[in-house]
Amino acid sequence: MLMSAGGWRLAERNGRQLRLLAGFRYDARAFERLPDEPNLDLLPDDRTLSYPWIGFDYRENRFREMTNLTRLQRVEDVRDGFVWRTELGYSSPGLGATEDRAVLNMEFRDALLATDTNYASYGFSQSGTWRFDQHRVENLIGTLNLEYFHGGSVDWNSWYTNLSFTAAHNLTVDQQLLIGGDSGLRGYPSNYQQGNRRALWTLERRYFPDWHPFELFRMGGVIFTDVGRAWFDDGRNNGPDDGVLTDVGFGLRLASSRIEVQRMLHLDFAFPLEGDDSVDQMQVLLRGRSRF
Repeated sequence: MLMSAGGWRLAERNGRQLRLLAGFRYDARAFERLPDEPNLDLLPDDRTLSYPWIGFDYRENRFREMTNLTRLQRVEDVRDGFVWRTELGYSSPGLGATEDRAVLNMEFRDALLATDTNYASYGFSQSGTWRFDQHRVENLIGTLNLEYFHGGSVDWNSWYTNLSFTAAHNLTVDQQLLIGGDSGLRGYPSNYQQGNRRALWTLERRYFPDWHPFELFRMGGVIFTDVGRAWFDDGRNNGPDDGVLTDVGFGLRLASSRIEVQRMLHLDFAFPLEGDDSVDQMQVLLRGRSRF
């Protein structure tokens, strides 16, 4: 994907700012079968979006300093207000696209609660296109998310919980909603369930010991449980086990204190409580993440 963008401030009053945004985005996706794979006609058509877009960004510039929220032993400027951003574009074959499409992306986030020891926020995001040749939306995806932190700014441990729900409509084959492994439910293999609906709840007990080995890195720990499911609203098969799945586990977090990097190392050991016989009794995940 190639993208260029810019913005201009239109107004600012009482800590609120309105900006006009504009840019150009080029996104080309081509699909081929792997060698020796059977011809099942499941591949989506090649798809190219090439479009200028215009949008608005409206936000409250109000922040609060908190510690041990999403980073290890670091003070963070946490937004105590809302952000609303929207983009509208038109993708045309005259610009290199495969067909005429209108593109609409939107994101909204707001803080519900922000104190020295508590932070709660919610958000909604939406993306998708309208195909003029077929008179229908395609790859329409909307996600509602709610998260809550407690205790990180004062104690050396904290609680974190996140609840999210995603709904999709007219997904292409390459855009199914997945759950398992990196996409949630750490106790299950990647892509264990798929669908056009997904719900996931996570609860974590996080630990931030004031331990700084050789003054090179910070280490944290977590105990967690995940509960979730992905499914099709029309009853199609969504995977080996079509029910609600649960796992428990523990993990380590490692962040450099000498190098200014935005990612920390995640090492998680997760144990599934549901699922069919093909699921291993323990899943090990090693990942780089920007948040705890």
